[in-house]
Amino acid sequence: MKCFKKIVIVLLTIININLLTGLIISCNFQKVLINGVLKETIKTEISKTAYKEPNIIINENAKTTKDLVKTDNDTINKILESDEVQSLIEDYLNKTINSLEEPSKVNEIDFEKDIIDYLKNNKEKIEKSSGIEITDEMIDKTSKTLQENDTNIYIKQKIRNTSNSMTTTEKTILKGYKIFISIKFRFLLTALFLLNIIIIFILKRPLHKVINTLGIIFATSGIETIITSLVIDFIIKKNTIFTKFNSSPLLKWGIICTVFGLIVIMVYNIVMNKLKNKEME
Repeated sequence: MKCFKKIVIVLLTIININLLTGLIISCNFQKVLINGVLKETIKTEISKTAYKEPNIIINENAKTTKDLVKTDNDTINKILESDEVQSLIEDYLNKTINSLEEPSKVNEIDFEKDIIDYLKNNKEKIEKSSGIEITDEMIDKTSKTLQENDTNIYIKQKIRNTSNSMTTTEKTILKGYKIFISIKFRFLLTALFLLNIIIIFILKRPLHKVINTLGIIFATSGIETIITSLVIDFIIKKNTIFTKFNSSPLLKWGIICTVFGLIVIMVYNIVMNKLKNKEME
């Protein structure tokens, strides 16, 4: 019976390690996608954008100096790192994914309005982070440019074309991604994790032994998450154009989990050693 209990406890511990790793990845996967892929894409596109800036030679090989711009990557980085931009990108990522899955939802997208609203609502924060004054004239000019370029129509058509050209496998992957990052899926992982802990507690009394097991789970899951983040980094950088890709949100939580787990294990061992010493006295 004791042997059976040990086997069950070991299996539940292994399952919980992977449940916790899955939960960490689920909670941070969208952040990794936004920081590592979307923001880098935005930076690249902004770097190609051109505005007239007198008395500055930007590209000596350019055929004309009309509408050229000097791109300040530091400024772009500061703006892109703000919580407001993060929220805007995340919102559009979700809208795009929903529209790819259900093309009828593309009508919910109003890029022109959202960009202008963002500029108006976050004017002071953008000015503070970038050092550039955002005037009403600039906002009006941006609005006019977006309208003249039919930005809304272009984005919606791009999404429709992409949706129509997607294979069954690609649509299945998209659905899987939505499920993986959903609140319901995270709740399920958390519920299973807690249920397993309760079962371990019932099988492995007293309480202090369960605490040690928790430490092992967190430390091992943290190491597993760190390895996963490094592997993702290596694969993306080696096989894609995103050479500056980084999975820092995953790495950060992997380190936090590892440190927390190790602290729990250390505290457990210190307390147990003290108790043993007292018993021997």
